[in-house]
Amino acid sequence: MRTEYDLIAVGAGPAAESATELAAFFGHRSLIIEKNKPGGTVTTTGGVPTKTLREVALYVTGYRDREVYGVQLEAPPDLVLSSIQHRTLSVCDTLQRVTADNIASRGVDYVQGTAQLVDNHTVMVVSPDGQQKSYTAKNILIATGSRPRRPDGMPFNLPGVCDTDTVLLRGWLPKEILIVGGGPVAVEFATVCHALGARVTMLDRGSRLLPAMDAEISERLSTLFEKFGVNIEFGTTLNAIEENGGTLKASISNGKTMHPDTILFAAGRVANSENLGLEETGIKTDERGRIVVDKMFRTSADNVYAAGDVLGPTLASVAMEQGRIAVCHAFGIPFEGVVDPTPVSAVYGMPELAGAGLTEEECRKQNIDYEVGRCDLSLTPRGAIAGRGGLLKLLFRKDDRKLIGVHCLGDIASEIVGIGQMAIRCGGTVNTIANMSMNTPTYSYAYKYAAFDGLRRLAKGKAVGVGENSKAPTT
Repeated sequence: MRTEYDLIAVGAGPAAESATELAAFFGHRSLIIEKNKPGGTVTTTGGVPTKTLREVALYVTGYRDREVYGVQLEAPPDLVLSSIQHRTLSVCDTLQRVTADNIASRGVDYVQGTAQLVDNHTVMVVSPDGQQKSYTAKNILIATGSRPRRPDGMPFNLPGVCDTDTVLLRGWLPKEILIVGGGPVAVEFATVCHALGARVTMLDRGSRLLPAMDAEISERLSTLFEKFGVNIEFGTTLNAIEENGGTLKASISNGKTMHPDTILFAAGRVANSENLGLEETGIKTDERGRIVVDKMFRTSADNVYAAGDVLGPTLASVAMEQGRIAVCHAFGIPFEGVVDPTPVSAVYGMPELAGAGLTEEECRKQNIDYEVGRCDLSLTPRGAIAGRGGLLKLLFRKDDRKLIGVHCLGDIASEIVGIGQMAIRCGGTVNTIANMSMNTPTYSYAYKYAAFDGLRRLAKGKAVGVGENSKAPTT
């Protein structure tokens, strides 16, 4: 195996895979170095495993259809656990194999081991058997990802104290779980644990769940959680954990004490930037250990780039674009790479939440004169058939009617939000949505209802947000 390359990518996640693929396509010899398994966090402990866990839990418990049909399935706990473990590992193995095959089929070399930069052209790799070998390249891409944040002073050595990586390795199902965090991963695990019959409490130092999402959508989720019996303690933190004879004693900042059998930390992630030789190579990081880059994803060291979660938590699709932009700049490839200015975000709870573009809070902050069109998914033919509700909302400018935001709570929200995202990217208006023909019964047909609702509000002059007294155009 050669030791000289045009590009070395440290990490085998989405950023590295897309970067080396593009480089190889243009004839640049590329190498990926990964200490774990192909696919990075997405196929090992993050996206794929947690989403598979959710699907299996919802299926084996019949959670989705309990209220619709009035039937609750009671699967034995050992069967539930076995199904969850088997299916999750199976999906992870499949996607890791697919990733490895994709890398190999594109002529990219792959080495397993721990990497450390010697200088801005050389990487030292320690293989699993302890052997060392140096590789050189014209350009280096650091795409080492991130890991769950573990607060100082918390006893992660105690059985039942987990982060979002180690919780998947548990050998039993929780009966009572305390989840620290109110972001996407915390919401997803709260859904799974509730479906499995656990008593769920969430601690969040903020004032609402999912602060990056549209507030109306977030508040609707909180209402649903309250209905489900999921307890949410806002404005609180976890002060201490003690072992308590088979359970855990959790002391909360509001003075309450809980005795769950499981405590899950799901509040934030930390960049994997340690022990990479960054300081010796002159690569700057910020106070959180995230690598500092410019708009072309160049680090402070010549010929060294970085992309993905090592810059800060991001979407896999965004990390892929970052990797491609870095490669285009590194090799002068005449290819227009750009990070999507309207990235879509999704939370795979039950129901799902998703959004793209501006939220109402951002519109008000930017002093945008906007209007909103809404559709209650339960009143659409598909929603009525499935027996499930939700909300689709469209945000658009009042002057030119251009769509600037789309947000959804409901079944397959992560799928249908893409329609609105595309409309925003293409400069579409709420009229564009209203004039589209869509299949029915489908959830996507809700776009027409929401568009018509927005146009009616516009015609009646019912302003939402800034400019309440301005004169609205007619439809």
